[in-house]
Amino acid sequence: MSLKLGIIGMPNVGKSTLLNALTHAHAEASNYPFCTIEKNVGVVAVDDPDLQALADALQPQEVTPATIEFVDIAGLVRGASQGQGLGNKFLGHIRDVEAVVHVIRCFHDENVAHVDGRVDPAADLEIVEAELLLADLESLERLHAREQAAAKANPKTAQASLARIDALLTTVKRGVPLRRVALDEAQREWAREYGLLSIKPTVVVANVDEADVGGGAWVERLQAAAGPGVPVLPISVRIEEELAQLPPEERAAFLRELGLEGSGLQRMVQIGRTLLHLITFYTIAHEKLRAWLIPAGTPAPQAAGRIHTDMERGFIRMEVMTVKDVLEHRTRAALHKHGLIRTEGHDYVVGDGDICQILFHA
Repeated sequence: MSLKLGIIGMPNVGKSTLLNALTHAHAEASNYPFCTIEKNVGVVAVDDPDLQALADALQPQEVTPATIEFVDIAGLVRGASQGQGLGNKFLGHIRDVEAVVHVIRCFHDENVAHVDGRVDPAADLEIVEAELLLADLESLERLHAREQAAAKANPKTAQASLARIDALLTTVKRGVPLRRVALDEAQREWAREYGLLSIKPTVVVANVDEADVGGGAWVERLQAAAGPGVPVLPISVRIEEELAQLPPEERAAFLRELGLEGSGLQRMVQIGRTLLHLITFYTIAHEKLRAWLIPAGTPAPQAAGRIHTDMERGFIRMEVMTVKDVLEHRTRAALHKHGLIRTEGHDYVVGDGDICQILFHA
């Protein structure tokens, strides 16, 4: 199962074009509002030097990198939470993703229409954020009414739920996204479980002109509007289109000419990993080498469940090695000889770069 990132924004800001450039998904991208009707999906492999080094050293029959699934969601407009534009159907698509990539137009081009007839990145950000908050407001008010009805049968349980919902309602009514609120993990899990949209980690992509890859004042204004904790990443979608058409050996040289440290995809993946506090672990079994993304702090049984639910249910123990040790010694016999294979139980927290063999009851 891939990590899912939802690409959102106003119509005609470059979402589908960005998806095509990043993932070669071939989504339709045209110069008119609501070109994207159904959501488009593209899956990309995460660039992973350790996985490549392991593959070169061990020569397994099959190598599978960790993947990220990008979901291009139709453009949101003012009133989407009330059914305007393409409405609630696409707000529902946002509920299915782990994090949000908000694409905002930061360039002038008379040949590319803007749904509001102007280019104002801060205003576009405000419109989309407002629609997500209004959708959360509707969800919370519906939950509040349900808990009030349940209070007659179980007042103590309902009272605790109502207090939690009231606190979130107060925040949303003030126009503050829930991701900015200091919630504990249990509260955040509850908000995610009920599909609240403004709780989702967010990165803003400033779609800048190819002549201004740093974004300059556009990015400064967007960062001030986005607020703390929301990274703003300048990406020229046109440059990403050009990169996607080049052979791999020419891309690095092209990026160096532009003074960029990496492609938009590489930078977005790194920011996504940081936002979601993700780490990578590896499995080697039956001549198959595979990388997996999990949240930092994941206990061994839940990490095993990332591979298959049967592994979590029947978890016994985990044998753990490091990339460095495996690259140096190559074989299990040599690793055993030097005492470099650890046995860990249910309480072990999987670390970034761990190579794991999982033992479980079928």
